[in-house]
Amino acid sequence: MSYTEPYTIEAHFDAATLYVSGAMSITKVIAAMHRCDALPERVRSLRVDLRRVTAIEAGACDALAFTTRRWRDVRGGATRIDLPHREGPSQAA
Repeated sequence: MSYTEPYTIEAHFDAATLYVSGAMSITKVIAAMHRCDALPERVRSLRVDLRRVTAIEAGACDALAFTTRRWRDVRGGATRIDLPHREGPSQAA
């Protein structure tokens, strides 16, 4: 899978994954979800993979929450968001 585009969509018969990379902006979220809206109606499960996101614009998370919730409600399906990994201090046992 190439991650040179700001987002890519991988779709199968009834499920799809939206891969977002680089900086996540409101504009990128709206454009990506517009493409998800165009998926065949049989696609009722959407996973959003944010693990390659490097920066998040103010308001982009709210836009993603709103648009994925709307997508789920319109399709009568399910959505899942995989958040970026956070670097942090390791904890000793």
